Amino acid sequence: MSSEDQKEKHSKRLHQKKSYIRKQVKIAKANHIPVEEPHMFAKHAVMDCGNPDCPVCSNPRKLYKEKTIQEKRFEQIKE
Repeated sequence: MSSEDQKEKHSKRLHQKKSYIRKQVKIAKANHIPVEEPHMFAKHAVMDCGNPDCPVCSNPRKLYKEKTIQEKRFEQIKE
């Protein structure tokens, strides 16, 4: 038998997933991206194309041979 704590954790997980999907659909509509199946955004963000060679989605260290934003921030704090 499941206890009340387990039921509450399960319902929170479901709510979290539904609210994430709702936010992604809102972002898609704001950027004029067609949404056929909203559930496809459960594990994939709207604005991420998934292509590692894309200049927007890729790591700048790999594509442009420059430091990432996090590395630049760390150097500023260090100085």
